[in-house]
Amino acid sequence: MNRDARRAHVVHTGTTWRSAVTLSFYRSAIAFGLVATLSAADGHGLFAPDFPSLFRAVCLTYLALAACLAGAALVHWPGLAVHLFVQILVDVVMIVLASFSGNGASGGLAMLLLAPLAAAGILLPSRLSGLLAALAALGLIGQEILRHWQLADAHTDFVQAGILGALYFATVFVAYGLARRIRVSDASAASHASQARDMAELNRRIIDRMQTGAIVVDANDRIQILNHAALELLDYSDAESPPATLTDLPPTLTETLATWRSRHAIPPLIEVAGRPLQPQFSALGGDETPTLIFLDDARRASEQAQQMKLMSLGRLTASIAHEIRNPLGAISHAEQLLAESPRLGADDRRLLAMIHRHCQRIDRIISDVLGLARRSAQQPRILELAAWVPEMVADYRETRDDPPQFSQMGDWPFHRVRFDPSQLRQVLFSLWDNSNRHARRDRAPRIELRAHIDANRNLVLDIVDDGPGIAPDLLDRILEPFFTTAADGTGLGLHIARELCEANGARLIPMNHARGACFRILLPRTIDEDPNS
Repeated sequence: MNRDARRAHVVHTGTTWRSAVTLSFYRSAIAFGLVATLSAADGHGLFAPDFPSLFRAVCLTYLALAACLAGAALVHWPGLAVHLFVQILVDVVMIVLASFSGNGASGGLAMLLLAPLAAAGILLPSRLSGLLAALAALGLIGQEILRHWQLADAHTDFVQAGILGALYFATVFVAYGLARRIRVSDASAASHASQARDMAELNRRIIDRMQTGAIVVDANDRIQILNHAALELLDYSDAESPPATLTDLPPTLTETLATWRSRHAIPPLIEVAGRPLQPQFSALGGDETPTLIFLDDARRASEQAQQMKLMSLGRLTASIAHEIRNPLGAISHAEQLLAESPRLGADDRRLLAMIHRHCQRIDRIISDVLGLARRSAQQPRILELAAWVPEMVADYRETRDDPPQFSQMGDWPFHRVRFDPSQLRQVLFSLWDNSNRHARRDRAPRIELRAHIDANRNLVLDIVDDGPGIAPDLLDRILEPFFTTAADGTGLGLHIARELCEANGARLIPMNHARGACFRILLPRTIDEDPNS
């Protein structure tokens, strides 16, 4: 596509029918003015055309054509470019004829072509508008030549006709240059506006897909932006309409924002719908500008910190495996060689038994820590507890020399959870081992399994034993790594159980029960409907 074609394309795409209608009304006004002037001048000598009959016929024809062109513009016929060219061509022909039949170039009627030619420069491509200017200039000079032949005593002014012809060209090209600059500026503004809209849409989609909740509140406390994460965190995901003003948000958040606006203090942790949230506020300008609110799920931040801790633990256990297990193997091997000596006395063998026992304990600690650090990624599945738990109980009883007695309490049939089966098995086995280890010794250990739905529609799974319970001052420490009250314990079983629960979105809570100790597993992603319904 060459340069003129590109310009024509820009002109045609930027021109509207409104311009054609406006030009039609201008033409109709000029034609009507000429007819009215001729009628008023009759008999008064105000205006004496050289060819009165021809001038009257030209004016009436011009008025009729103006009416026809106005009607065509209103119905958008024919194509826009053709219509505009025909309109201005009619102006050139009729005004040149009016100038010829009137008083020639010196009569002033030729000046009426300046406005249509300026419109041609604005609305038409450069070649068409230049053609119309050339036709107007040649027509004006031609009518002066014809008047000189027809009227021997008529005043002819070729100089003025030449000046008007040059003025026609100047008008067309100045109008075209200004219009082209305006069109380029409009195109640039439209391009920038389109880019701004695209960036705004891109930012909106990015904000909406953020895991951090984002809210923008203006100076009048109207909510301008509220992303999907914020709706989830504030428990508005199922609402018919999102909150529109600051007063529609939870009171704890609005009160924290009001405190921050007055003192700009670090906002504390708040709780919304049972979920701990960490808000952050930022003013987007001065005091009267919008405020940006970020909401982070404190549990998610805790999980991320937990993941970082596990990564550090993995590096630590690699060092432990290298630095401790090798010398431990040497000690254990030396102990076995010494145990084969026939010259050892009873005291020596007691000491060797102590060495053997503690070597095994250290080896179990290393194995537990390595198992924690090297556990595989979660592969959660939907588990129906009514069928899955009895299988685990049977499996546990088969693998233990002194298995406890199990009983199930609560409404189990329709409880389903989302959990990694192997990791839930490890959690339950660890909790049952702990219950079995601390159970009463005057009878077979008993473990009670209870399941119910709490007020927040979370599944609660309780493991209750009949032991002495947990000392109140140990409830906050019992899940810590390497904390144990048993002489032969590693202090990692319950800690690993808690880590596995948190990795699957659950919580392990130690507490006391009327019968003994209770370990509660809180599963927030419970599906408790009947799968067959």
